[in-house]
Amino acid sequence: MTVHFKYLILHFIGFIKNPNAPDYVDISKDQKLLNVSFYYLIIQFVVSAFILWYPVEIAEKLGLYNRLEEIDYKTGVLTTVISAVILAPLIEEGIFRLSLGYYRKKTYFKWLYYLSALIFGWIHFFNYQFDHSHYLFIPFITMTQTFGGLMLGYIRIIYGFWYGVLLHSLFNILGVIWQFTIGFDL
Repeated sequence: MTVHFKYLILHFIGFIKNPNAPDYVDISKDQKLLNVSFYYLIIQFVVSAFILWYPVEIAEKLGLYNRLEEIDYKTGVLTTVISAVILAPLIEEGIFRLSLGYYRKKTYFKWLYYLSALIFGWIHFFNYQFDHSHYLFIPFITMTQTFGGLMLGYIRIIYGFWYGVLLHSLFNILGVIWQFTIGFDL
């Protein structure tokens, strides 16, 4: 298990370094499902929640920018779950990553991959009530979502579109649970 986990991390890092020449591996549907719904979910959650989000919290505590407040749409738990777990993954994966599959053999693919991850990350800045103190920190504040964009783009190309939707949904489930139990959003 540890060796496989390490292999998946290295494969992902290799893809980020050179998305134009991915190493496509022949993987069974069961193994794809396990990799995406367990291993990559753990990677994405650990990196997002513990490695990338805590510096954002620390910077806020140090007073580098005003407190981040997530926009409260006053929706109930059911509406939040439906929108975060079903609608957002389908819509966002369709907008940001569906077309990546059509361009993966183009020389400019890597720039589309990076750009889609960056825009995906930055668009999540609108989840917050922001003011002038936040503008310079947009890349920093949205780095968890940008990392998510890199991960989801990788899953889209290596595993397929629906596996990206699955990972996005599972990550959002964990995020909703985290938000309602711990109290802050990833």
